[in-house]
Amino acid sequence: MKYTLTFITVLLCVFADAASAADEPALWDLAKNEIPVAQKSGAVEKADGAVKLRDGASFAVPAEDFPDQKNFTVQVTLSLDALVQDAVFTVMNKQSSDKDDGFAMFFNYKDKPNYARQVNSVVNKILMVGGAINGRNEPEINKPVTFTMAVRNGLATFYIDDTPIKKCFMELIPNDGPMWIGRNDNAKAKTMPVTVHGVKVFGPSYSYVSNKERTGEFPRGAVAGKGWALDVPKIEHPEWPKVLIYGDSISGGYSGPFIPEMLKQHVYVFHCVHFVGGDVPEQALTEMAGRFKFDAVVFNNGLHSLGWTPDKVPDALVLERMQKLTRCFKKGAPQAKILDLFSDNKLDEREQKVAGALRSGWVAGLGG
Repeated sequence: MKYTLTFITVLLCVFADAASAADEPALWDLAKNEIPVAQKSGAVEKADGAVKLRDGASFAVPAEDFPDQKNFTVQVTLSLDALVQDAVFTVMNKQSSDKDDGFAMFFNYKDKPNYARQVNSVVNKILMVGGAINGRNEPEINKPVTFTMAVRNGLATFYIDDTPIKKCFMELIPNDGPMWIGRNDNAKAKTMPVTVHGVKVFGPSYSYVSNKERTGEFPRGAVAGKGWALDVPKIEHPEWPKVLIYGDSISGGYSGPFIPEMLKQHVYVFHCVHFVGGDVPEQALTEMAGRFKFDAVVFNNGLHSLGWTPDKVPDALVLERMQKLTRCFKKGAPQAKILDLFSDNKLDEREQKVAGALRSGWVAGLGG
């Protein structure tokens, strides 16, 4: 599966406080509608409103049952008939094979480690890793689970049994294809036998908001492009300064104490995770740096993803990667101060204060 896209704007999370749903009939209902012959693959056995899927069989909801692709809700309820090691089952897949559009939701099963039992959601072929069915416990056989995708004004989020699996809404690039159930992107991937108990598609007047949705003091979402993704704050004050944090996994420490503190100081913090060993294309780095008008760009990349030791990776390669980062940041955000967190940059008093706070956030992240 590709995790890049041609064009995508991913917007911020907006959560409601209470559950509500309009009382309206579904535009398509597995219990009432027949599956078109052209939208079946393999042995699709339907009886008493339920469908048995075996050996990679799949079926689809017709494309015309998504008349408003910016406002709809899809719900699929299924149960596992057996657990298959290293198998994948795709609950929803409405994507073009050759384009970065649409959406999907799928899960995989591994006996060990249990954290590999993930439910993943994809919008415009950007992967969002969510939780697992039944948490850390073994998925239960024959227990129905409901998967929901709700799209409101073009912004999408996913749920498992009414619980959000990702706290961001992504602007959906629609397509004119049907939505398949049971069809994996990789046709050679192992799948699991399931019973699909229900499939419903609702239109724009159906309002799905889970009462389990969490509200936060500092809501954040994401913006992404081809080969990059930014964790972004909800921007309520466009005039506030904006700081881009770029780094590998160690930069995750900023998400704890530092971001809330910066918001108190009326500064927005954006975050991107890339590993220097990945050699991210310059076009992606430049595009990312230019997505917002950043006042400062701070990067802190360790060298472990290069497999770095002086005898394996020459200093010249390390220097070349760091120079590329700086070059791309300067090109994409020419107005921004470029700061290497632990370099000997000549900073004025205000910049030293920002850098000092960043160092504190990094240390706090290490400790907690």
